[in-house]
Amino acid sequence: MRDYIILFIKNVRDFFIKKNLMKKLIITYILVIAVPIMFFSVYTFKSLEVNAKKDAINKHSYELNVEYSDIEKNIYIMRNVLSAVKNNEDVMNYIDPHKSTDLKELIKFNDVTYKEITNLQNNSPNIRQINIFTNNSEVNEIWPLIYSEKRIMGDNWYKNTLDKDGAAYWNINQCDNDIKKDSLEDQDNGELIVSLNKEIKSQSSKDKGIIRITMLSKNFFPNMFNNDKLNNSQIFIFNTRTLDLITNENNIILKRLHFDRKLFKKFIMGKLKDSKGDISYSQGNEKYILLYMESPLASDYLICVIPLNNITKSVAYSRKALLSESLLLLLLLSIIIYFVTKIILKRLYLILNSIKQIRTGNLEVDIPVYGSDEIGVLAHNFREMMKKIDELIKENIKKEVIGKETELRALKSQINAHFLFNTLENIRVMSLVEGNYVVADSLVSLADMMRYNIKWDNDFVSLNEELNHIKKYISLMTLRYEYCINLHVDINGNFCQLKIPKLIIQPLVENAVNHGLREKLRKKDGNIYISVREDGDYLNLNVMDDGKGMNKDEIHILYEHINGKVHEKLGLGIKNVNDRIRLFYGKNSGVYIEAEKESYSKFIIKLYNKDENSI
Repeated sequence: MRDYIILFIKNVRDFFIKKNLMKKLIITYILVIAVPIMFFSVYTFKSLEVNAKKDAINKHSYELNVEYSDIEKNIYIMRNVLSAVKNNEDVMNYIDPHKSTDLKELIKFNDVTYKEITNLQNNSPNIRQINIFTNNSEVNEIWPLIYSEKRIMGDNWYKNTLDKDGAAYWNINQCDNDIKKDSLEDQDNGELIVSLNKEIKSQSSKDKGIIRITMLSKNFFPNMFNNDKLNNSQIFIFNTRTLDLITNENNIILKRLHFDRKLFKKFIMGKLKDSKGDISYSQGNEKYILLYMESPLASDYLICVIPLNNITKSVAYSRKALLSESLLLLLLLSIIIYFVTKIILKRLYLILNSIKQIRTGNLEVDIPVYGSDEIGVLAHNFREMMKKIDELIKENIKKEVIGKETELRALKSQINAHFLFNTLENIRVMSLVEGNYVVADSLVSLADMMRYNIKWDNDFVSLNEELNHIKKYISLMTLRYEYCINLHVDINGNFCQLKIPKLIIQPLVENAVNHGLREKLRKKDGNIYISVREDGDYLNLNVMDDGKGMNKDEIHILYEHINGKVHEKLGLGIKNVNDRIRLFYGKNSGVYIEAEKESYSKFIIKLYNKDENSI
């Protein structure tokens, strides 16, 4: 075997030596240029294929998150509408079987209450219908609001709602079959409907009826029904309890691929264990990536099905086209080389010499070949490629250096903090030994405040933690003045565990001490009042002092400052609080000011109340 190999190599060498320069050049051109180009093309397109998959996953992960946010928003809207209907006393009294409705109340209901509910639906354009089903046989049906409970007693969703025993029940189904006799729209519409259903009970726990709020699935799941936006993918809703698999039935992609829903459902059962993730899946010759995440609806998962063949097919087509074009170009260049042998050899050797220098690690070498022909283009592209590689290497090294510096700074910060806490503890012990308990207690408060400021595991803390921090701050500030700062906290115990952004109260308290009470504390005690009050959909966190107060002009200037028109003489503490509140809770939230000169200053932190457990 070894002899055959040696003989083959000898024959090839003899064949090459015997050929003329043109043939040698063509063979050399193919071996030295064509093969590396082909190899580089294969490697590049393989990378492009991998990157295309990553880009598709990143894009559809974003769309899945957008779908999650839209669902969460629609849930919030439907719950608010249901809560508004439930809390309407006129509606509840009208359907109550234990209360009689006289003619005056009936007229008022038709003229006022019915319009209020209708306006409530009109103000939420995505809400399809608001239906109230009552078991009061004395109540007349008022289309499309009030219906008899007899219409729905045979429906599964009605039984499931009753099984919830007063809790909300979400249902995804076809058109509202129970009221289709009264609605031509329902008879013709076979679209999926999402409904929020809740049983209404009187104080004696007797059934009054059921409230149902409905929304078209294409509005509730906007991305699932937007084929253009999803672009070669589809979103499913899978219920792990009922094993229902729901999607847009008119999706062109899945129809074209003959996607088997039964096989898919059988495959996915038991695999959705984490809150989010991705799974590889194949069906026939088609391969898929399944991106999934928990839906805001209980027991439901959002699953985005991404066909991979469509992604890789375009890359494969481009690869074949490029390879074919490269081969054709090589053939043409081989013919041309016959006529320009000397020129090509001279310029080609220059390129080869430069490549040899690059192989030694010198990426900044210049290729002294220019022109608009193939060799010139090759030299130009090779120069640009080397520049790009050199930039990427430098950028990668820079990133690594920055990462190491960040790690060192973080480690140094931890070491400095540890040293500082140990030093404070040593001073506290010395103060205790000397009998100076005020200094010892102050050092404890200072250390606790520093730990609270340094430890930043989460952007949100409980209101109780923030108040403890404020109390320590007040105890330290009291040492600066001749008179005391009295802190008055008026907060209902239900709000103690309320989650708020960290360090949003302390800047306001600090402002009250430094600006509101500073002059007063030289003569007598000062007071700071912290309270929480509900205001509709908002919670107002109030910080008030009985100091020098502000006039209207001062309030106006402070409002300008915290809302973007920065005044250099004013600090950034309150502005930062306002910016953070609006970042977390929306533009209607933020810091508001009430004040009266020589009387008081009151800062109101307005937080949007996102508590969804009220229904």
